[in-house]
Amino acid sequence: MTALIVIFITLSLMGSALWIMPPKKERQRMALRMHARKLGLTVQLTSIDLPDKWDKTTNRQKTVAYSFYRLKPVVSLPKQLLLLPFEVWKYHPVADGWWSSELFEFDVASKSILERYGRLLTAIKITPEYVTFYWQEAADQELLDELAKLLFSLVELKNVTV
Repeated sequence: MTALIVIFITLSLMGSALWIMPPKKERQRMALRMHARKLGLTVQLTSIDLPDKWDKTTNRQKTVAYSFYRLKPVVSLPKQLLLLPFEVWKYHPVADGWWSSELFEFDVASKSILERYGRLLTAIKITPEYVTFYWQEAADQELLDELAKLLFSLVELKNVTV
C-alpha cells in the first residue's frame, strides 16, 4: 500500500511539472526568436494595418514583427514604404506576387529570396528609422537566416526612384 501511495504522489508531481512546461511549438518559436536576437533583429508581437485591393479601407492583422533599427535615419526615404504579397491598385509590382507602395530598385538576390519565401510573409515595411518584416513564424532557423539577408539588403536602401 505504501508503494502505491509513493507511486501516486510521484505521478501527480510529474503530471503537474509537465503541465507547466510549454508545448513543442512554443519552444520552437522561442528558439526562433532567440536566433533572431543573435542576428541583431528585434522581435515584437504587434498588429499591422493592411490596405485592401482598392486602398479604401485597412484591415488590422495581429502578427509578429522582426525589425532591424538603423543607427541613423535615412532622410531620403519616404515616411513609409510598404511591400505587400497582394495587389493594391496603385502599388507597383516589384517581384512575382509582391507589390510596393513606392517605386524603387530591387536587387536580384533580394528579389529571388522574396519570390522563394515570400509566401510566409504578411508584409514588409521600410521607414527611415527601421526595416520590418511581418509574419506568423512558420519556419525554421535556416529560413530565418535567408529572410534576415533580405532584411539586411533592404536596410541598405537609401532612396526610391520617382
